[in-house]
Formats: sequence, structure tokens, C-alpha cells
Amino acid sequence: MGKAKPPKFGSGRKATLLSTINQSLSFHASPELFLSTAPGAADETRDQSNALPSIVRAKILNRDVAVISSYRHCRDILQATHGASLSPTEPGSVARDGGDPITPSTFTVGPAYRELMSDFFPLPNLLLLDLPGHSQAKLHWEEHFARVFAQIPNLIRDTVVDHLTTWSHGSTVDLYEQMKDLSWKVLCAVFLGLSPGDDQYRTIISLQEDLMRGQFSLFPVSINTPLWRSPRCKGIEARKKLQVVLGEMMTTRTADGNPTCPFAQPSDSDGGLNSEELAGNTLLFTSSIAIKALASLLTASLLNLFLFPSQPPLASMVRRKHAHGKTHEDSDLLRSILLETERMSPPVIGVMRRVERDVVLTECATDPALQHQVVVPAGWDAWLYFVSASRDASIYQNASQFIPDRFLSQLEPSPPLAFGAGAKACLGREVTRTVVKTVASAMLETGIDLVGSIDQKGVRGWLGWDDNVSVDIIAKELKQLPCQRPREPIRHRDSVSRRKFTTGD
Repeated sequence: MGKAKPPKFGSGRKATLLSTINQSLSFHASPELFLSTAPGAADETRDQSNALPSIVRAKILNRDVAVISSYRHCRDILQATHGASLSPTEPGSVARDGGDPITPSTFTVGPAYRELMSDFFPLPNLLLLDLPGHSQAKLHWEEHFARVFAQIPNLIRDTVVDHLTTWSHGSTVDLYEQMKDLSWKVLCAVFLGLSPGDDQYRTIISLQEDLMRGQFSLFPVSINTPLWRSPRCKGIEARKKLQVVLGEMMTTRTADGNPTCPFAQPSDSDGGLNSEELAGNTLLFTSSIAIKALASLLTASLLNLFLFPSQPPLASMVRRKHAHGKTHEDSDLLRSILLETERMSPPVIGVMRRVERDVVLTECATDPALQHQVVVPAGWDAWLYFVSASRDASIYQNASQFIPDRFLSQLEPSPPLAFGAGAKACLGREVTRTVVKTVASAMLETGIDLVGSIDQKGVRGWLGWDDNVSVDIIAKELKQLPCQRPREPIRHRDSVSRRKFTTGD
């Protein structure tokens, strides 16, 4: 095996200003297409003819980036944020240049995200913290979630049932838009105690949408004139207004001294979360990107549960196992379907880490003679691409296919990466899973079915129903940033075959 070298730009891609702009625009348009067309040296790390390159060098937003698509590399880099050092134990893992073990300070989160997020989600914000400060802060947040979680499931279920009762039997709905509307209702109820009838509800939504448009604008300059303001300028102004509104909500009390916002329950211990920390992180929990991510996962989960081509339909199979009044929420098959959806269709395509010390990534080729080592130099960003990592054929059998019972095995496969892993795994993972499971269970228990079919090849490829779908078709039919979702509306009729209420499809 030769000496490890940094990944090279493919032919036609360089670190020039024009190339950097072009690469940024191309990645923003379709990360999948951008990575699949990485030419030249990137082919050396391609394990299969139909797989994306495991490591692609790019110059995006004027940053040196290694986009990483291997499950093992992604997992080991995510796990490196634990308090203990990580020693590579198998081919395909990560090591310091020279063979030293990975330490928690090898990859950092704050520097990678601060440039892109701090203007919109400033400190105090758990996402921007690294060890050692992150450990204590996350402990406080886990204690806080445990304290308020007792009231969350019933609140979520009530919100979901109220939303589903608005669907008219036999009508047509845009599934993603319906799930986005429901996501706003659920997250505003859980974190802010707001419902659509409250005066602040629409204000929060409008400001959060302005913030997101500013954050993801391809014109990243703040311009404020009497005649025109740039999206970034509007986004920063929206963030400032949201900070004021959320700060007031976290400190407002009723006449008997209880907080008006259920999520602002005070800590029983010294050193717990203060109102500034609650408001700063709630800004992210109720962000438009969080809403879109939840809506994306809900859409994919319901399409799989109700429309995946199988006989009998998956929804019928889950209902049959719980036909005698039992709850669907504890169904092993439903759990497997939802986990497989996370694996196949992660709503957020990945996360970022800043490389603080030179690291070596060793490819896990089937033939040891073909193993390939790449150095990612200190100062670069490692962008972990969950979409491809979750379909890594060296980890999963039939990796590009949606297999409903994949997670029924006692020897469960490697867990999905949709919520990250390690110490920096998504804090809202359990809330999100509770929402998805509650929506699916409510529809199953009340006899709601989606009627129709998915004909778009790109959407079927996103869901894992069809294998080897052209990347060009996926790019045409699937939007990936800021979250994955079909570009065109997914419209279906609802039918109600059982009890309680009806739904529109």
C-alpha cells in the first residue's frame, strides 16, 4: 500500500475562484449529482460501479472539503466526539497520520458550523459546542428533556389527531405539505405551547422562514437599503426578532408562577438551564429546517407504510398483528419499517466536522491489495454524507433496497445515521421518533389509508423501491437541501375503512 496522500481535485475542478463558485452552486443544486460526477482521482476510491466515491475533494463556500460517503468512516468520525480516544479496529476506520489513535479533539463541530450558522443560531447553542463544554451542557439538556417528556407523548397525539380530523374523506392532499403543516403544529405545541389559533403562531412561522431563506441564500452578503434588503439581511433581522419573542416566552409566568410555555419548566438543580439557554436552543428546535426535516421523514415513512408495493400492504400487515384492540405503537414490524425509512431516506443529508489534525482514512476494499489510504489535512472540513453511507454495500445486504423487516432480526444491522451518532447525536431524536410513530399509529388505528401509487423513478429511488435509478433522474425529481423531499407534490387520496374519522387523499 502506497503512502497516503490528500484527495485530489478531479479534472476540471480546481481551487480557483470561478471553480469554487461553480462547485458551490453545483453542490447546492444536487449533492448526489455533484458527487456522482466527481472524475479522475476520485475513481480510485470507488468500491462498486454503482456506488458514489467514498471520498471526494471539493472547494465549497471557499472551504477545502472532503465529502465522505463510507459508513465506517462516518461512524468512526462521529464516535470520535466521545470522551475516550478511538483506536481503529478494522479496515476502513480512521487514524491520526502516523498511526496515533483518534482523540475527541481531532474533529470539532463548532468551527465547522460557526461560519455558516452563528449569525442565525448564535450561542448559547448546543450544536456549536465541543468538549469539554458540550458534555455538561448536554447532561443538563438530557435532564431537562426527561423532566418535560412525560407530557410530550399525549400532547403530540392530541395534536396529530386534531390535524387528521381536518382531512376530508375522498379528497386529495399534498402529503409533504400536509406533513409540514402538522410538523409546525407539533413542534410549536411541544416547545412553545402554541396552537394555530394563537396570535404568535403565524409570527413565529413567518420569522423562521425568513431566517432559513437568509441562511441558505446563495447571495451570502447582508445589504440593507431603503429600496432592497438581501435575504441574508432579512434572515438576521428575523433571528433578532425571534430571540426577543422566544426570550419573553421562556420567562413569562402565569398568576400562580408557572411558565406559560411548557418547555420552560425550571430546573430543580443548581447549574441547570437558564432562560437564555432555553430560548437560544428553542430557536433551533422550532426552526424551519427542523420542520422540513420532520416533514421529510414523515412523508417517506407514510409512503412506505401505506404505498410500498407489497402483498398484503404493509399497513394491513401491521394492523393484522394488532387486530384485537392492542396499540400499534409497540409493533416490531412498524418499528422496523420506520428504522428502514431512516436508513434509506435520511431527511438531513449529513453533518460537518472540522479536521484539527491530519487524519488517514483507509478504504475497506474487498481485496486487501486494493486498499487505499487518503490523508485529510488539518484545517479541512469533513462533510459526512449520510445518504450514501446509509446505502454502503459493505455494511448492508441489498443496501439500496427498502426491506421492511430488515430490523426485525435479533442480530440487528448497523443502526441508521439519520440522527448522527456519538456524543453529538441529535438531541431531538426521541421526540422526532415519537412524532413519526404517533402519526403512523393514529392513521393505522383509525383506519386511514393512502390510496395511489408512486410513479416517479427518482422518488422511488429515494425511498429504495427501485434499485439503480439514474442519478440524473434523482437530481431532477428530488430536492436535497436543506432537507430531502420530492420536488413535485406527492398527491394521494385518503380512504377510511374503519372507525372514528376520515382523511383526505
